[in-house]
Amino acid sequence: MKSLVNVFFTVIALFAFNANAKAEQCAPWQSWQVFKNHFVSQDGRVIDLGSEGSITTSEGQSYALFFALIANDKAAFDSVLNWTQEHLSEGDLSTRLPAWKWGLNKNRVGGILDSNPASDSDLWIAYSLSQAAILWDERRYSILAAVLAQRIIREETAYITGLGLSLLPAPAGFEFDNERYKLNPSYSPLFIYQQFKKLYPHSPWHQLHEGSAKLILDTAKQGLSPDWVMFDSNRGFYFDKKTTDIGNYNAIRVYLWASMMANDAPYKQELLTQFAPFIESIKERGYVPLNTYSQSGKSDKRGPLGFNAALLPLLAEQGNDELVMAIQQKLMIDKSFTQTRYYDSVLNLFGESAVNKRFKITADGTLQPTWSTECR
Repeated sequence: MKSLVNVFFTVIALFAFNANAKAEQCAPWQSWQVFKNHFVSQDGRVIDLGSEGSITTSEGQSYALFFALIANDKAAFDSVLNWTQEHLSEGDLSTRLPAWKWGLNKNRVGGILDSNPASDSDLWIAYSLSQAAILWDERRYSILAAVLAQRIIREETAYITGLGLSLLPAPAGFEFDNERYKLNPSYSPLFIYQQFKKLYPHSPWHQLHEGSAKLILDTAKQGLSPDWVMFDSNRGFYFDKKTTDIGNYNAIRVYLWASMMANDAPYKQELLTQFAPFIESIKERGYVPLNTYSQSGKSDKRGPLGFNAALLPLLAEQGNDELVMAIQQKLMIDKSFTQTRYYDSVLNLFGESAVNKRFKITADGTLQPTWSTECR
């Protein structure tokens, strides 16, 4: 009789837990509101408060589009999109990939400071547009996403002997003589390539997916991803004095993107196996380190709160509940960074929304925000 009573109360507790979890997922996303209040201007410009001159990057604009979509905030989505198009693409995203850096010049006049596009931002903008087109039934988003995707393939990729079709960090500045290239593993969320392979089957997105998976896996043999890596068609991946094996502010996103993939997505299980040593080291020290070294497998210093937030989904996925709760408690106690530190805040939004299941991404890369399914 006692065992039946215990089972009854366990079922009731699980029901209550699931009901509370669903209520939280369906409630307005307060963290997004905080981010908007402190980092997004009324006209849709995402401002990096921690940078000199409070610059704006295409990265910030692209992430804000994704967060607005997760939050079902179409007004914010449109304002961020319009600002991006007007100020970073000279009025037309379909004819010009967005410049990566905007700010005040020497005369204190706002304008483009570096016109070279950033391919990762371009991917996120195209992806957010493609998913917004489906979720909000907006044909103009779909058209713009398709044009951007086509320009990314044409202007920001290269076929590299020994690696395959690869994403260059920008149209210019990363391809050198004698078939040498500088690449960034964190620029390639594999689920975006999967979705574009589905949406644009006549473009070589599958090739780009395969080349990018090889880049991520082959540069993290010790379980740690570098920020940047050199590739020579004769000698393969290598590091030098300028491009070392250190990983921090870029590499942290490699683990984040992996955690956002569906469990049955291509390469998901290989990535989990690859990054297992890193997860074990985090469990031992109780926090995410600032610096990692992909060749030696070593790491040092304490990472900022944003790094810890970014690793929450991967830690939770591996069943590290105690550490996840400890990190979440730290994030709740010290929320000041969400008002002053742009990049930490971005990582926190990604980590929080993923671990709290405000969205999921299917094996083919389709985005499913909770508001579009569970909260109807």
